[in-house]
Amino acid sequence: MTEYIKDFGWNSIAQAYKVLFSSLILIVLARIIPVEAFGVIGMATVFVLFFNTLLNIGFDSSIIYSKTLKEKDLFSLFVLNIGVGILIYGIGYMIAPLLSLFYDNDEIQIIFRALILSVVLASAGVVSKGYLQKKLEFKKLAIVDLISITLAGLVALAVALNGYGYWALIWQQLLTVGLISIGYLSISYKSIFKSIEFSFGVLKEHLRFGYNVLIFNISNFFAQQLDVLLIGKFLGERELGIYMLAFNLIIKPISLLVQVFNKTLYPILTGLKFELVSHKYAQYTYRFFIIFTPLIIIGVSLSQIVIPYLLTDKWISTLPLLIVFGYQAIRMILASPSGLLFLISGNPDKQWKFSIYISLPLRLAGIFMGYLMFKSSLGIAVGINFFATIEMLAGFYLTFRLIKLDIKSYFFQFRKEFIEFIVLVSLLVILNLKVDDFIVLLSLQVVLFLAYELVKWKKQIKLLSIFKTDK
Repeated sequence: MTEYIKDFGWNSIAQAYKVLFSSLILIVLARIIPVEAFGVIGMATVFVLFFNTLLNIGFDSSIIYSKTLKEKDLFSLFVLNIGVGILIYGIGYMIAPLLSLFYDNDEIQIIFRALILSVVLASAGVVSKGYLQKKLEFKKLAIVDLISITLAGLVALAVALNGYGYWALIWQQLLTVGLISIGYLSISYKSIFKSIEFSFGVLKEHLRFGYNVLIFNISNFFAQQLDVLLIGKFLGERELGIYMLAFNLIIKPISLLVQVFNKTLYPILTGLKFELVSHKYAQYTYRFFIIFTPLIIIGVSLSQIVIPYLLTDKWISTLPLLIVFGYQAIRMILASPSGLLFLISGNPDKQWKFSIYISLPLRLAGIFMGYLMFKSSLGIAVGINFFATIEMLAGFYLTFRLIKLDIKSYFFQFRKEFIEFIVLVSLLVILNLKVDDFIVLLSLQVVLFLAYELVKWKKQIKLLSIFKTDK
């Protein structure tokens, strides 16, 4: 039997558009909005992300994993999510003054109370998202995301051009989340409201799976966001603004790609016979890594010469951070999908235990080592990635055992590409060091990258059919 997930190719094009459009809007906003405004938004956003983490009870994952899900169950899950969203909003609204006190910044209270509305908006789309993913409706999901991000970006640009500063970023976040939830719900409402009978039994079944995902999400939040908290608290708005822009230019687009890959991979691998999982996982992740790693390498290299011209010297401090985040992005592409193996193998409890006992301590070690040694956002980024590499290797060791995948054979498939990427990086570094003229340097880097892609074009075209299951 040959199974080809047709929507993934179309979804990849839509995702590429989302990345490019979002990056373009971000660059334009960075020229208009002060560095400190990005930092203030980052301070508030980290707490909004925490409340969004509480909202995700794990129902989207449990819906995908469930072997006995019925459409009549969706209404109960939907109602609970809406209720939790409203409750979280109320708590967030009341504690907003404490956040201003924590940062010693009165603006945080106003910004947070506006951004926390995104939790209520997101609550309307959680169940729809999980259901559509289970049905492999990736094309419909992608269309909704694409339209929502486009409209939100254009509104944010208009708000910024009219001199409203960080409110442009606030409107962008609220509109993105709201439009996505409305879009998901409009597609799946017939299934969700097919039966309006509320059942506590259904909630119990899904909470049994979902609470493990929730514990992981909470521990993972602290592991992923402590750097922003620390920089905002001790290094100030400007340092955090620089850190957040570099993060949004490199890590956020790659995170979007990884999320789409994981969303597609999870239901596919869940539906396979266990003995096929290890082979298909290795095949899919290999293709994903080989396609996108060269793009990250050339993107980071070009950013070193383009950013000062596009964003002016006020953002010059982002350049070394972009290099560190470039490594982090490549590491994410290689390692992030392995976390799905806890869920695919039916071990969600092991996922949160790994996060609490391994990921979180290593992340803390990296953050505090970087802060204490360098007292800078760059030092924190370096420390995080040093210990995250150790975490990655530990994660491979534990997750690969669950699906009986040999770690040596897994990495052996990458041997040629690792060497090629090292050579490509070395040549780009030499060009950056030896060539001073902007136009010449830009042209040489583009020519080098195109030459690499030309040599590999046949393989790249073959690899574009990422989710293809052979007979």
